[in-house]
Amino acid sequence: MGNINTSVDLRREGDIAVVTADNPPVNALKHQVRAGLAEALHQTRDDPAIKAVVIACAGRTFFAGADITEFGKPPQAPGLGEVIAAIEAMPKPVIAALHGTALGGGFELALACHFRVAVAGARVGLPEVKLGLLPGAGGTQRLPRLIGPEKALKMIVTGDPIEASEALADGIVDEIVDGDLTTGTIAFARSVAAENRPLRLVRDREDKLSAEGFADAAEALTRRLRGREAPAACVEAVRNAIVLPFEEGLKREGELFRKLVTGDQSKAQRHVFFAEREAARVPGIPEGTKPRPIASGAVIGAGTMGGGIAMCFANAGIPVTIVETGRDLLQKGLDRVAANYRATVARGRWSAASL
Repeated sequence: MGNINTSVDLRREGDIAVVTADNPPVNALKHQVRAGLAEALHQTRDDPAIKAVVIACAGRTFFAGADITEFGKPPQAPGLGEVIAAIEAMPKPVIAALHGTALGGGFELALACHFRVAVAGARVGLPEVKLGLLPGAGGTQRLPRLIGPEKALKMIVTGDPIEASEALADGIVDEIVDGDLTTGTIAFARSVAAENRPLRLVRDREDKLSAEGFADAAEALTRRLRGREAPAACVEAVRNAIVLPFEEGLKREGELFRKLVTGDQSKAQRHVFFAEREAARVPGIPEGTKPRPIASGAVIGAGTMGGGIAMCFANAGIPVTIVETGRDLLQKGLDRVAANYRATVARGRWSAASL
């Protein structure tokens, strides 16, 4: 076995097939990647010498999501849903090897695998709501079946990822490995095959689908988001996971996604996403230019803006000095900074120990 295409490689490690995607910088699930994955699954499905399949990614991260530059363009087969269906149809174990961030469509692909293995620093999440969307490849249907509707709704409505340790505790991840991820996942795959573990798909799990507490959780999560279409659609989609059969919920998820992706709110949020990244590019700077290291910073003025700039330095681990015209003004500014940090801790974005 060898390269499937320029983005996907297939190799054999004894009786374990290792499918590796390499699409820098974040392994977005563009058409070539999806096509390569589908072909690799086809080749390994009926090969009697292969006992299990590992799906991994080269570079700094697992699949960090769909290729959003394809949104609004004519779809190219296979779609992500087709790749996910091919994974679920595999008669032998498929194990996702997670490192970096498994986000959006990448996490949805991992949820379709029979097992998930991660390194300690990995994170998983469904951040589509931050682009005015909802997970459109089964995330709103599979995640509630795996961890329960309330926990799933929180991840989907906030869009915030969770650490591998929390994912392990919740049952999203089956094992955290030390050392080389691929080597550890191959060893895990061999043990799964040798023990003949049942290949229970996430889509078939029903034991955690309870409506108890869901309405209150939805109200608390969306109270400050009224008027935003995506969070409301996320609530509806997760509720469908509770009340509808899987295929019906999946169909409704797709309808909600298509409505959002053509709506003005999502278009605006995606414009901001690309604009922020474009703003960071300075014309005329040669490729590969390295920025000068910043050893320390100084901010003149401890007002609202000055305090915010100082916090940016501090958050990046850069020592910063604030200069003011008087001790009272300086103390007032420092008190405002402290209050901002306390509010961040109260919202759960940081822990008190990290300050």
